[in-house]
Amino acid sequence: MRKRPPLLASPRLILALGLATVTAPAMAQDNPAAHQHGHAELQVAFAGEQIDLLLESPAWNLLGFEHQPRTKEQRQKLDGLREWVAANALINTEGGNCRVTTSELHTGWEGHEAHDDQGHDQDAHANHSDLEITQSLRCDALPDASAFTAPILDAYPTLEHLNVQWVSAQSQGGTRLTRSDNRFRPGQ
Repeated sequence: MRKRPPLLASPRLILALGLATVTAPAMAQDNPAAHQHGHAELQVAFAGEQIDLLLESPAWNLLGFEHQPRTKEQRQKLDGLREWVAANALINTEGGNCRVTTSELHTGWEGHEAHDDQGHDQDAHANHSDLEITQSLRCDALPDASAFTAPILDAYPTLEHLNVQWVSAQSQGGTRLTRSDNRFRPGQ
């Protein structure tokens, strides 16, 4: 099976997400106050039956901790999140006809040693850590006026609010989702 290039390397996605962020609030790395437990940002680019997504969230919302996993239970939670993201669309039509074609999860601590040269725990100095999840979806017979839900809100109860920004050839916009108001219709 041919390996697909990383999602963010797609020129179409870079352009689409660039357009979406014109109206989006500053991201966490640009605005330290944006890191709020219970809140996450989702950018969505629609192109025919293809949907590309970028989710940025405090690690706490999806893992219950914000440091490199230290225990077996924490490693299992991270592995469980990776499995969930690979199998479940972050957004889906009400009929559930979207499937994940690619997914990646990046943490703020990947590639870092857990201890510095003096043996001190570096994680003890990190107050906040974000996760970035990218997904590509294929949604068969996607009508232009499809309504979408965000199953991640039900799967991870500490995620209270999801700010969604979308862009398509026809429109761009945004909304704020909660578990009790978990539906949006792009273009409206």
